[in-house]
Amino acid sequence: MERELIGGWVASLAILAFFYWRSHRQATSDRVDLERRLTEEITTLKERSQAIELNLQTQLTEVKSQLQTSEVKRVKLEEEIIALTQQCRRLREELKTQSDRVKSDAIDGGFEQIQTLLTQYPSVRKMVESQPDLPARNIVALLTSLENLVKFWECQSIGKPWEMVLYDPQIHQGDAGDIQIGESVYVRFVGYQKGDRILIPAKVSRTLPASTKA
Repeated sequence: MERELIGGWVASLAILAFFYWRSHRQATSDRVDLERRLTEEITTLKERSQAIELNLQTQLTEVKSQLQTSEVKRVKLEEEIIALTQQCRRLREELKTQSDRVKSDAIDGGFEQIQTLLTQYPSVRKMVESQPDLPARNIVALLTSLENLVKFWECQSIGKPWEMVLYDPQIHQGDAGDIQIGESVYVRFVGYQKGDRILIPAKVSRTLPASTKA
């Protein structure tokens, strides 16, 4: 009887040991399979991460290159704008200088052509005003436009006919070589200047014409 009981227990223990071994083997197999799958997934994730990182680095490099190119273009455009601005300023100054030179040359040329008339006209007019019966009165009226011409040229007269002034060789031309600076003289014929530039010095003399004394 005891042998039967012992035999039953042994059989039961054998069965339990078999099931334990079988369960342990299955668990080990499942664990190994799980570890393999986890390893594969981790490897796949690493590869994807590396690919994404490489792609981002490539895009970042392209963006930096584009920014550098844009910066170079911006700097170049700014330099071109500055150069064009300076060129426009220089051209405006050259144009103004040429315009002033042309106007100055025109005035000088005009004075050269009619300087005798311009210098003598004020004296003739003064003489006519003092002697209304002179036949030249009508001619003076016709030449009044000369005054407007002088104003248009922005020129100023030097002295007035028969005016007494102090001799200044910078603006006066005496009829005698021994006239001293600061000596009292009379303006026989007016001169003209444009700003500080003397176009025609005023003709002066120690005495007035005999007709004016009369």
